[in-house]
This record gives sequence, structure tokens and C-alpha cells, in this order.
Amino acid sequence: MELKNREKEAAAAKSAISVRGMSLSTFLIRYNAIIILVLLVVVAASLSDLFLSRTNIFTLLRQQVPYLIIGMGMLMVVITGGIDLSVSSIAAVSSIMVAYSMTKWGLAAGGANTWATIAIGVGIGAVFGAVNGFLVAKLRMPAFIVTLATMYAGEGLAYIITKGNTLMLDNKSGGYADLVGFSTGTTIFGIPYAVIFAAVIVIIFYFVMKYTTFGRMVYAIGSNESAVQLAGINSKKHLFFVYLLSGILCGIAGVIITARSGNASALTAGVDYNMSTIAGVVIGGASLMGGEGKVVMTVIGVFIIAIIGNIMNLINLASYPQMVVKAAVIVLAVLLKSLSSKKHG
Repeated sequence: MELKNREKEAAAAKSAISVRGMSLSTFLIRYNAIIILVLLVVVAASLSDLFLSRTNIFTLLRQQVPYLIIGMGMLMVVITGGIDLSVSSIAAVSSIMVAYSMTKWGLAAGGANTWATIAIGVGIGAVFGAVNGFLVAKLRMPAFIVTLATMYAGEGLAYIITKGNTLMLDNKSGGYADLVGFSTGTTIFGIPYAVIFAAVIVIIFYFVMKYTTFGRMVYAIGSNESAVQLAGINSKKHLFFVYLLSGILCGIAGVIITARSGNASALTAGVDYNMSTIAGVVIGGASLMGGEGKVVMTVIGVFIIAIIGNIMNLINLASYPQMVVKAAVIVLAVLLKSLSSKKHG
């Protein structure tokens, strides 16, 4: 026990020395995401008194629930050296099928019916994820092409199912009360249930990626898949499950999207879950070449994108300039990541 404590103290001391020995430029590059987040919070608070209000903070947290959940799947995919462009479409179809099963299949009574609709929504995400995983892992097709195809397929299905209409839940049904109650309800501390649920998923994936064999295999595949295969490990199986999990997480996000709005629409496929989650992952320090990325930093990256949008909404800036600013932040993050890699290379 004493030896372990000494090892911990030595590791902590080494880390402290490492930080003290850094040049300012190295420090700024290595911790750029955290620095950007802090600066954004300071700027937002100075620009608008509403930013730090309880209402705005909880609204911001609720809005980011789908992004955080989808972001965990996107992080795994990016760590393997892949990309998933289909997340918005998968979330849209899952969201629509939740509403469709309640409005067309009579599953609106609540209770067990609500669980059935949730299973349908998550199941749809799993099917899409399995298709992506099979094509990428088993048939070795490029992830970009595969997920681009499923993105268009999902968007088309969303419009076919809804016929271009919005599916409205019956606000007097038990299912509506269950779903919307989860989305809008809060604990005794005022924290939304949906936010707690997202936090639990983030914590689970933190431990999965840091402490499990599966997590280590995900990093290994992104670093050098050939070496993994030469070691006798079935990399295809792990890669398949990465895309399967990404699809399942999109399905869960789709359920929450319907719960938050009380309706479902094919327009969800056009929401920027794709770009915002990819941006959050990259801003958080993940490498698009694979092998790098952390759960905590991805959460920070997602909130950087969220706060940029929130600031601009609070100062009544139109959505189109927001896209330009977000693009500039993404380019800056990738540039800093590139500089960091060169310094360590």
C-alpha cells in the first residue's frame, strides 16, 4: 500500500514538473480547448447578463443533451480513424419512429407502451449502426462513403415516413406525459432529468474508453489496425461494435429529441448534429487520423460550440454569421492540434 502511495506521489510530482517546465506557447496549444471555453464564458458573461442566469444555463444544458450523447459515438468512430456523417439522419428516423408508433400504431397510452416506443427508436438507431458497421468493418468500405450513403438513405426515409409533415404527439396521452415529463422534469436540485441522463452516459463512456479492453482496442485500431490484427485480435469485431454503438446512441438521441419537442419531423435530418459533434470532437483534441481523443475534452468541445451559438443568440445575431464563426473556431482548433503534433513529433 505504501509503495502504491509513493508511486502516485511520484507521478503527481512528475506531472507538476512537466507543467511547470512547459513554455507558454506549448501550454496554450496543449490546453487550447479549456482556455477557449473559459474565455468564451467570460466573454458571454460580459456581453449579456442573461448568460449566467439559471434559466439560460439549464436551457443550454437541455439543448446539448442530444449533442453530448451523439458526440460519445462520434468520438469512438473518430478515434478509430473513421467518420460518421449519418448521425443526424439516424437521429431523425429514430425520432420519427417514436412519434409514428405513438400516433399510428396506438402506442400512446404510456407505461409499457412508452418503453415499447423507446425500444423502437433505439432499435432503428441500432439497425443503421449495424449497417454502417458491417459495410465499414466487414466489407472494408470507406467510412466516409458508407455514412454519406446512409445519411441520404435516412433523410429519404424520414420524408417517406412523414410525407413531409410534422408528427404531433397527443398532449393528452400518457405517452406524451412520460416523454415530455422526462425531458422537462427536474430533480429536487432543479437539474433536468435529461441532463442527468446525458451525464450518466458520458461517465459510462469515460470508464469504457479509459479502463476497458474494448476502449483500448478502439485506440489501438485508430493508431495501427495492422498491428492489432498481427497480434491475433479481431479488429473487425471491435470496429463493427463502434459503429453499432454510434447508431444506438443516435437512436437514444432521437428519442430525446421527440421528448423535448413533443413532435417529430424529417427536418431533424437537416439539423447540424453531424458537423457540431464532429467539431466538438476535433476541438476537444481528437485526431481525424485516429488514435487520439478523450471523453472529457469532447464534452468541452461540444460546449464550446454550444456557447458560441448561445452568445450569438443572446446578442440577436442571425444564424448565418454563426456558421462562419463556428467554422473559424474549428479551423483554429485543427491548426492548434497540428502545431501540438509537430512540437511533440
